[in-house]
Amino acid sequence: MAEKENTIPQAEELHTLAPTNDSTEFLVPDSGKKKLRVAEEGHEYKTYLTKKFLERKPWKAPDPLQVLSHIPGSVIEVFVKPGQKVKKGEKLMIYEAMKMMNIVSAPMDGIIKEVHAKEGEKLPKGALLVTFKKPAKK
Repeated sequence: MAEKENTIPQAEELHTLAPTNDSTEFLVPDSGKKKLRVAEEGHEYKTYLTKKFLERKPWKAPDPLQVLSHIPGSVIEVFVKPGQKVKKGEKLMIYEAMKMMNIVSAPMDGIIKEVHAKEGEKLPKGALLVTFKKPAKK
């Protein structure tokens, strides 16, 4: 068996992975282990997970009821208020980013639950702008 290993001394724990459906795809654990062993087609590879990888922000599925900023910028004008009914494509606010005025539109028909952004506020990427109410079950 061929073996490739880097020589970072701080690794303490070894984690062996099992293949998923395809023999060349492997699941990476979220266990905080520092060392990783992968076997593929009779070859075994060992590597160390970087500090950046271990401390990464975990992925979570986007919430379709939330409207987030896609780029850092400022809120110029807000057109909606909590409790207001909106149609898909209707203007929610104007968001200035990179010297451009961007119209933030409603992604769906619904009722505004909460407006989190205020006019004049500077926001980072991924900031929560508007939350919609859950639709009533039919």
